[in-house]
Amino acid sequence: MTRARSIGAVALLLAAPALAQDGTPLPSDPAIYLKTPPKPANVQGSFTVVSLGDLLYNAPQADNGDPDMARVLDIVRAGDVAIANQEGMAFDLATFAGTSFGPGQVYGQPTLARDYKAMGIDMVSTANNHGMDWGGEGQLASIRLLDDVGVAHAGGGRTLAEARGAGYFTTPKGTVGLVAATSTFKPEAMAHDAFQREPARAGNNLLRTRTVNLVTRDDMDRIIRLATDLASPLHPAPPAGAAQVEFGGALYRVSGKRGQHYDMNLFDEAGLLQAVREAKDKAGLVVFTIHAHETPTGVDDDTPEPPDFLIKLFHDTIDAGADVIMGGGPHSLRGIEIYKGKPIFYGLAIFMFKPSILASQETATQNAYPPMPWPEAPDPRPTSPPSWYESMMAVTTFDQGRLAEVRLYPIDLLNTATRRRGVPHLATGNRAREILSTLQRESAPLGTRIMIEGDVGVIRP
Repeated sequence: MTRARSIGAVALLLAAPALAQDGTPLPSDPAIYLKTPPKPANVQGSFTVVSLGDLLYNAPQADNGDPDMARVLDIVRAGDVAIANQEGMAFDLATFAGTSFGPGQVYGQPTLARDYKAMGIDMVSTANNHGMDWGGEGQLASIRLLDDVGVAHAGGGRTLAEARGAGYFTTPKGTVGLVAATSTFKPEAMAHDAFQREPARAGNNLLRTRTVNLVTRDDMDRIIRLATDLASPLHPAPPAGAAQVEFGGALYRVSGKRGQHYDMNLFDEAGLLQAVREAKDKAGLVVFTIHAHETPTGVDDDTPEPPDFLIKLFHDTIDAGADVIMGGGPHSLRGIEIYKGKPIFYGLAIFMFKPSILASQETATQNAYPPMPWPEAPDPRPTSPPSWYESMMAVTTFDQGRLAEVRLYPIDLLNTATRRRGVPHLATGNRAREILSTLQRESAPLGTRIMIEGDVGVIRP
């Protein structure tokens, strides 16, 4: 096939509607799942959801003998359901038949699933930027261990239908559904259903986004001049005065301020909303979680402000049926919003931080390039910023399905050179007030008032 024919074939493929295996078009209109209101939450009596951040550690910790951590786990176990993000995969590396992908693989021992259960964690998301560090084989090996110990999961599976579908956990007071996704991922991380002669592929449930660089009119005029100077038959010069230009593999759009916007893939967005609505039809309460390192600046994923697409996505998932939203990705805390009586945690940070990152040959050789002609500026941050050691545990209480209270327990991961570093402890005194004050400050623009009562933050509708 000539290059011209190849390009034409790709164009035709991209123009064709996405189809399911049976030939029916996949939904690409998210509004389909927002036309009618969802069922109200249906859980009995007082029902508590414990929302935790990233589980980023490699060896069991539930029985480490730390009395301060034991007090944290008492709160986790007291909830009707506890949910966290499993960052990376856990399996037996000695017998693993797969291989690693990309630089820096997060790895956990095969006993981690049992450790989650011992901590009182009932459900986990397996969709994140480390969810495919070990390919589909690693995702499935880790999921099998979760199944063996009875930890429900969502966000990964043998097919896209499995990865996108909810995981369920049944309690005496009602069933909880968890829908999980990631918008930050390694190449080829997306799960696929079988299609025509192509077999299914294991992977994660992705929300693909397209980055749009927001620039001023003057910025755009300079980009247009440069694109015109470098124009070619395949990449002709953009029209003068254009408000949107694609150049050098990047998309630029005129805006009132500089920054980054993200266009959500409509098939992925519609699929997420469909999964939430279907989960609400089967469960009394639905939790949606996404792992997203995208930011409004595109520079530092620890910015306190969430990117614009997350705000829209979280509102839409609530309108589709979600009762609790758990945001993750950035290792620092973000604010909290109450939308239509449902809590949105924009950033839960890290719950356990004692990771093991294994280097591949790709990692070891990735910096073998000629030296730069000018001195490279050093990273102004330490290897792990202090904010990574500040977290929270959110306990949301529903009364007959209606939001009654959110209690925010500030967590100190002890940024010290001891074996307790990275292990969650309840912050007290000034340390608790520092963390809760940060949450107050970041939540105020979202219309949320957090009261500090002792060493706990409280939100009441």
